[in-house]
Amino acid sequence: MSDRLAEIAGADGTPAEVVLVTFTTDDELEMYQQRRQLPIPILVDADRSVYRSFGLGRASFFDVWGWSAVRRYWQILRPSGPGSRDDLRSSTEDTRQLGGDMVIAPDGRLAWGHWSANSADRPSVDDITRAVTAATLQARP
Repeated sequence: MSDRLAEIAGADGTPAEVVLVTFTTDDELEMYQQRRQLPIPILVDADRSVYRSFGLGRASFFDVWGWSAVRRYWQILRPSGPGSRDDLRSSTEDTRQLGGDMVIAPDGRLAWGHWSANSADRPSVDDITRAVTAATLQARP
């Protein structure tokens, strides 16, 4: 597990679990897990009921495929970049579906959330770590 992922997951003594929720098919999920080998549980929300319950929606075409996304893909996939052209494939997913990052407190309530405005919009690891720590501290007797 990367140091930053371990930090979110509670390596500092804060009990937390990181979970990825996706709406992909079982076949796509299996291929994704083989390529990424993430050390976290991945749950499938096939009917997007979880996405809808958190108020996550879809972006406009430009919000998803605008200059920030093109620039980011160029940085990843350029010859000296960290990515691989082997990862490029036609998408079978809804590429306009916006993601989010949520912290669920030990009592089950939504303690913190970040709703992405576009495909490049993500909170910092520090923001997520602070939210996890705050949620667990509030839950302690």
